[in-house]
Parts: sequence; C-alpha cells; structure tokens
Amino acid sequence: MKYTEQRGAATLLFIIMAAFALMAVTARVLNAVSSAQKSFYTEHIATQAELTAWNGVNVLAAAVATLPTTTTLESLTPNSIVTLSNVPGVSALYVGPDESNTYAVFQVTGSSAGANSVLKVVYSLPIAAQVGTGGGSSSSISGFVNGMTLRGNTTLQGNVTYTGSVPTNLSVVGGSLTLSGSVSGLNEVCATGDVTVNSAISVNAICANGNVVLNGAASASSISAIGSVTLSGGAASTIGTINSNSTVTLSGGSASADTINSTGNVSVSGGSATASIINTQGNINWKSSGTATLLNANGTVTYSTSAFSAMTNINSIGDVSLSTAQNVSTKGSAFLTGYYGQGIGGILNSQGKLSWNSNGNKVNSGTVRSVQSTPLPLSINVNINSGHTVSITPVTVNAIPIYNPNTPTVDANALKASANFLFNGVDSNNNPIVEVQNISGISNGNYFIAKNSSGLSNYLCASVSGTNCSSSTLMKVCQGYSDRNSCFSYSNSSGWAINGTTMLPSVLWFNGNVTVGNGTWVNAVLASGNVTTSGSTKMYAPNYVSSGYTCQGAADTTHGLSTGVSSHGISSANYATQLCSGSPPTLNGAAIGNIAILAGSYNSGVFSGGNIALGASNNIYGSVLAGQYLSTSGSTTVSGLLFSGGQNSSATGGNSQSGSTTITTTGGSASYDSVNIPCMANCSNDTTTNPPSSTNNIIWVGPA
Repeated sequence: MKYTEQRGAATLLFIIMAAFALMAVTARVLNAVSSAQKSFYTEHIATQAELTAWNGVNVLAAAVATLPTTTTLESLTPNSIVTLSNVPGVSALYVGPDESNTYAVFQVTGSSAGANSVLKVVYSLPIAAQVGTGGGSSSSISGFVNGMTLRGNTTLQGNVTYTGSVPTNLSVVGGSLTLSGSVSGLNEVCATGDVTVNSAISVNAICANGNVVLNGAASASSISAIGSVTLSGGAASTIGTINSNSTVTLSGGSASADTINSTGNVSVSGGSATASIINTQGNINWKSSGTATLLNANGTVTYSTSAFSAMTNINSIGDVSLSTAQNVSTKGSAFLTGYYGQGIGGILNSQGKLSWNSNGNKVNSGTVRSVQSTPLPLSINVNINSGHTVSITPVTVNAIPIYNPNTPTVDANALKASANFLFNGVDSNNNPIVEVQNISGISNGNYFIAKNSSGLSNYLCASVSGTNCSSSTLMKVCQGYSDRNSCFSYSNSSGWAINGTTMLPSVLWFNGNVTVGNGTWVNAVLASGNVTTSGSTKMYAPNYVSSGYTCQGAADTTHGLSTGVSSHGISSANYATQLCSGSPPTLNGAAIGNIAILAGSYNSGVFSGGNIALGASNNIYGSVLAGQYLSTSGSTTVSGLLFSGGQNSSATGGNSQSGSTTITTTGGSASYDSVNIPCMANCSNDTTTNPPSSTNNIIWVGPA
C-alpha cells in the first residue's frame, strides 16, 4: 500500500478520543474482532487476561479505523502509553511503523486478577476507497456459475447426474479431466487441458484446449479441441460435429460422427467407424466398412470401404485412392483400388492420371488428363484431355477459441465479517472460544462454549471454571447427540470436529481444519483450512430452507426438516441478523446464506488449506466452494454449485469423484440462489457504504 505523505495532526490522543466516542455509541464494538484480518489467533487462550487483551485490540482497531485518510505513520506519536479507561484492565502502546514502513505496530496489554497478557498488533491506517480489498459484501456476485468448476487435474470415477431446468456445465481449469464414470444432464464438459472419457457420457458439448479422447460410449452434439480428437473402440456412436485444430481419429467399433472439421489429418478405420461429412486441411485416410456422404480435403484422400457401392462425393486438392464413390473431383490423380464392379458410379473430374486395380473397376463418366493404359476397359467411361483443369475450393477450418472460464477466488478470511460464530481456539480445558457477532440478543464479543450449571453442554457464556460456565449462560448454541454431549471438539493434529443433532442456523467460521460429522446442519461452514464430511452428513445452506426454520426456529417439512431448532431448546429469539430481518424475522437473501461449505484462506498473500472431501451418502443443500481441491465419495447429492480453485500452485494432487454425485439446480426457498456468492477478492469497496472499521484493518496479531 502507498500512503499520502501529507502529515496530519493526528496523535494517540485522537485515538483515545475516538475509542471513547465509539464506546458511547455502542457497547458492541468492545468485542468486535476483525473479519478480514490476516492474523493467526492463538490456539489456546487460557486466561481472562487474554480475553481482556483481545477486547482492547478491537477497541483500538475501531479507533484507528476512524482516523482521517490523510493520517500518516509519521504523524502518530511513538512510545506513548494509551489507557483505555472505559475498558478496564487494558492499555496500549504505539511502538511505531513496521519494518516495511507501511503499517502501525501496537502492543496491547490485558490484565485480570494479577495476570497480564500482551499482544503485538499490526494495523493498517485508513486509506481512500480501493479495488481489490475483498470485503465480502453480500451484494457482490463474484463470477461463480451453475454446475461444477474444478481447477487442477480431475478424475471422475463415478456417476455424475445433473438435474434441473438451468443448463449446467462441468469445467476443469488449469488441468486435464479424466472421466471413468458416466455424466448426464449437462450442457458442456470442458477443460483447459485434455479430456479423456473412458465411459458413457451424455452432454451437449465437449471442449478442450488440449486433446479429446473418447474410449467409451458417448453422446454429444459437438466436440471442439485445439488439440487432437480420438474416438476409439466402441466409442461415441452419437457425436454431432467434431471441430479440431489438429488431427481427428475414429478407430474401431461403432465410433461415428456427423461432421468433422479439422486442420490436420483425419483417419477413420476399423469396424463400422464412420462420419457423414469430413472437411480437412490435411489428408483423409478411410479404412472402414462404413461410408461417408461428403469428403473435402486439401491433402490426399484414401477411401477404402467394404461397401459394394457408396453414394459418397469426394473433393480433393491432392490425389484420391478409392474403392467406391459417387462423384470425385481432384486436382491430383485418381486410383481405383476396389474389386470387380466397384468404382465411381457418377462423375470423375481429375487433373491428373486415372489408374485402376482391376479391369472390372468402373467409372460412369468424366474427364481426366491421362489414364493408366489404353484401350480403356469397357466399364471405364472417361474423356482424356491433357489440358484438363479442375477447380477445388480449399477447405478453411476456423481456429478453435481458447476455453478460458471465469475462476473466482475462495478466501474464508474475507468472509469473517459475515460469520456469526468464529471458532478461534480452545482454552486449557478444551472449551471452544468463539467470537460472536450478529446474533440477536447477544452482544458481539469473545465467549466460551461450555456446560451450564446442570452439566448440560453447548451453552454460551462469558467466563468459565473448568468445563462449566462461571457466569450466566446466554444461549444454547447446539444440540449434541444427548444433552451432555458437546457438539464441538478440537485437537492440534486434526483440528475441529462438529457432531450432534443440529445447531442454531448461522454462519460458522473455523480457524483451521473442520470435520462435519453426522447431524442435520443448517449452517454455512467456512474454514481457513480443509473441510471433511462424514458419511450420511446432511447440510443446508441457511437460505435454502424457509424463514420459519432459519429465522424463527420452527420446522420446515417442505425441505425435510420435521422439527425446528426450538424443539431442541435453542431459542428462536437468537437468530442471525445478517441473514434475517424484519418482524417477525425473515430471510433477506444475503449472499453468504447460499453457501453450505467453503474452505481455504489467504494469510499475507499465501494460500493454505482449501481441500473439501465429501463423504459417502451426503446430502448438501447449498454451494460447495473449495479453494484448492474437491473430492466426493459414495452417493452424494448437492443442490448448488461445486467449485475448486486450485489456489495453491505448489500443492500436489487433484480433484476426484467416486461413487455417484447428483447436482441439481432446482429446489430451495425463494431466498436461495446458488450462484449468488459473496465476492472474496478483487471487489470494489466503496467507503461511502462500507466505511473503514475494525473488521478490515487488523493485519496481524500475535504474542508480543
């Protein structure tokens, strides 16, 4: 970032005053934590002093955000202690600029019961409106499209079925696609690399910047490839048009196409392989029992069919060798290679020499420059004219356009402002520490999820003693398999795990990896790392179901939710205010509510995580966005788009699918729109509607 060099009069006194003013406006800012910060939260926060320090981090962030955009690093006063008197136990020290002379560095100290916690915090100063900040505005649509878009080499071994009235596509970007299963209901299957199909597919179009190889039966209206196209074995009995800027090969079985347009050579051989029309700038080599209607070539044509006669017209700039055809025009020579009775049933026009294999070969009529020998056999009726010329219009095959689909960016960190529960770590007793924001009836801030006074799990509270809340419980967050089972667990090796019956409909953000276990979850799950689902997991994006369920806690039998969260002791008064508004609260169509699962994040420009692995027998009603790779197994149904970004170029592996996957573009409430996804990068951030705040100015936080 580049800042203006105008020196302002801002000092830490301004920051103190700004903090006080913000506190007077709303108490919720005390606990607001940056949603777009690029920091690593401490995995284990064991003391109240640390929570107090975090409150100070957020108050100071809000104050820094209100500084004029003309403020420079030099205009701040270094080495001054700031006492935030309205936040007991917190003080801050401005250290100075960071090493790059770009950001402001502070030390924030939290004190409680004689314990101190000191955090080093790096803030960005306010700047004018900019492009590319990735604010995650719910009104932004960032280019995601219906269907499945996967970046990187992709192998699909199972069956993929698309249903719905909206045309959908399977796109592979930055890699090749290998299909060993079947695909149906699609508009297009395309890849920026090669496409190899080893099984049955039924699509409108196949396209590739590389080569296309069909080894299995396929149905497609068109195939377009910058590279070569090969149909082999029993492949592709119902292919419409093939367009290639290289060679085309049809070999064996019943491989067939209606029209072939190619810049390179075309080969049709074995079995009953056939094409109706071939236009090529190269040569044609036909050795099949099938027959063509029209062959046009700038090179030579070899047409050898076992049929006794063929109603085939041939136009060639080069020589023509044939067993049988109807009419032949060539600027080269013509050679009859068939057996007795075969030959040209119509007219031969040759600018070269006519030769024959058998005195029984025939030519009905025509003109040539010379013949193999005279007198002519009785079956060959041509005029001999040494000055005869033939006009052939050269074949021109248009260049295949490069396939270059849109590839949006996935970044869980860019959506932190849109989350309701941010799972940052656990304390020494493994109680989850969560930042809560935008939940009706709950002040924004840092809390614990622990047991209530009766020993029942999954309650939100401000302080804990052991595994129990030591302060009043504020709400029930989740229903475990029983009242005493926690929904959340964490380990350093595997990250987070969610298991239980259901949870308050909301947006969840996790620092690290997440495993979503059995249960019925009406949540958007966002993870900075990877996401894995267990077998038989059922997930709904919050917008997919009705307002009655997501916003009011009631059942939604239309979408298979026979009981609402209120029946599990989760209060209907606690709802996600960024998803629901009005009285009574109803879904407002916020884009974040269309996501079921999202994985991967950027920290200081470096991408990590991003792998999503869907287990067997999953039902996912919402869009699934993997920043790196996506894999499915078993029988999985997704109502929404599937996307993988391949955003870590140094990662190994690829996308894979086994079992069967059904993707549908229909279903869901009127508020659900699977392709309306919040923008996460290269977004326009208008400060008139999105003023600088503590949600986007924390660059890094760590121990001092």
